Amino acid sequence: MEPVQIYTQQKIVRPRVMVSVGLTIMGLLPLIWIYRVLGTLNFLHPITFLSGIFGGIFTTFCSWILVALVMFSVLALRANRYKVVNEKMCCRADNLSLALNLKAISVALVHCLSSFLVASVLMWSIGGRYEDLIINCDSQRCLNEHKWFGVQFAALVGFLWSWNLSAFGGECLTFPSTEAPVVKRLKEEIPDILKSSTKLTRRVFLIYCPAYFVVGQCSVWVLKKLLFLHSSETSEFSSWWSIVDVRLFYQTYILGVFVTLSWSLGHFLFQACMTKHASYEMVDAKGEGSIMAALELKEDSLAKILAFKDLHQLSARSGDVRRQKIFSLSNPGGHPKVWKAVSAVTMSQLQELLNRIETSNKELVESYKSIMPRQAGSKIETLKPGYNSSPKSSQPSQVFYCMTESAITYCELFTVHLFIVAILVAKKWYYPAFLYQQYPEKLSAKLFYDSQKHIWCVVLLEHVNTLKFVTALSDLITRSLTEDKYGIVQQNLGEIINLLISLTRTIECLFRVSTVTGKRSTEPYVNRSSHSLGIELYSQLKSSLHSIAATFQPHIRSNTNSYLVNLCTNYTK
Repeated sequence: MEPVQIYTQQKIVRPRVMVSVGLTIMGLLPLIWIYRVLGTLNFLHPITFLSGIFGGIFTTFCSWILVALVMFSVLALRANRYKVVNEKMCCRADNLSLALNLKAISVALVHCLSSFLVASVLMWSIGGRYEDLIINCDSQRCLNEHKWFGVQFAALVGFLWSWNLSAFGGECLTFPSTEAPVVKRLKEEIPDILKSSTKLTRRVFLIYCPAYFVVGQCSVWVLKKLLFLHSSETSEFSSWWSIVDVRLFYQTYILGVFVTLSWSLGHFLFQACMTKHASYEMVDAKGEGSIMAALELKEDSLAKILAFKDLHQLSARSGDVRRQKIFSLSNPGGHPKVWKAVSAVTMSQLQELLNRIETSNKELVESYKSIMPRQAGSKIETLKPGYNSSPKSSQPSQVFYCMTESAITYCELFTVHLFIVAILVAKKWYYPAFLYQQYPEKLSAKLFYDSQKHIWCVVLLEHVNTLKFVTALSDLITRSLTEDKYGIVQQNLGEIINLLISLTRTIECLFRVSTVTGKRSTEPYVNRSSHSLGIELYSQLKSSLHSIAATFQPHIRSNTNSYLVNLCTNYTK
């Protein structure tokens, strides 16, 4: 591990984890009090209800301490599982394989046990028939099935919440497009968190109740055998009608909402604290806290992304003292090491993206030429893997359009007769096609995914962040007109503008080629607005070029450099 990564882990990650856990524990106190109010709600006896609420302050405080201990241990454990770059989940089979991972299942079991303990403490705080799990009935130890019904549901909700988070990339850090305080972001996201928690609890509850009626006695029987408990009609569901208890359903539902809301709140606070802006030292040496060392990291890490984010904030903030060090010279030597390092890293990422898009354009053109219908030949000659044999239709078939590249390559090894038989058989395989059908947004975002993760933003399924480092580079160039005393930026200004223009034109070519080749596809699941990431990058490149041209055009025209004059004049028009 590099020194800058150790510095980020010790000085940034660990304090932020403790802050997020502390904020979550502090937020549990009002949540527990709200749960007690909703759990003991009684309109028929308002005086008893109010006296129980204000008289149970000590019980609420004790419940908060017990729940906080459980939450602290689990949230601190889960903090080590964060990811900076998400896996390429292009179809449902990828999500399923990620969810069936041994680590994901083990973490889900930890959440299941923790939710069981939290639910037991909360139902104990309400009292009544939900106070104890094991009660005395007829001088014997019996199982309180009313409480078991609630805590078992809470454990199931906790397991599914963690499993769902691992399956759909929820462990990946999502960096916001705009910087805002944690409290402000929490106020904005509270309605969405509450809505998602209620939605998940409702779905699980509608399945859990009928399932408990059918196979619920299996868990009760196992628990009795393990704890040597006896049966009793007063503590168990003796008949089908005794299970239909509206009060029990109400208690169980709000308990599940509380458990899901607590985990979701802790996860959001962790995300908000980890993605905050962090300041690195603006020095030319590669020290442990140097932004240069973080920018030049080869592998994707939190230190590199935070460094790019710091660079963007540094370039956009006016009057920042650290920005003066970018345009300064090293002492001794008098070399612009900081600017060379910043420009080299950003331009290398742009060049990598440019090469990838050019390669993709060539592949798209070649694939379009290869699938064009031939002018002469039999029907067997025009039969291609993934296309129908009918001469009236040149659209991809429903099955092989969804298959992976390896499956299509394997099908090319078949003879013509076996290939026709394979199509007839595969058209009835609905479930494999459902699993391996690619998500619409991944069909176009696949090209920009690798380059995007190497910069500072992370793609999380449908949520896409912008490429802010392009704006950071243009801001530094425009501000160098007044802040660059030594003229170090103007030395490679033409190279930077040329690279930005080349990338812009290449993306324009990509849009044209994708539009032409996309006309052959009329499948209903193809998303026509799936180029949002490329359009966002394209708009940022255009705005950056316009800002650079508007800033330097009067000064460049007075010089003899006709190359820069033509570039700025064309893009200003």
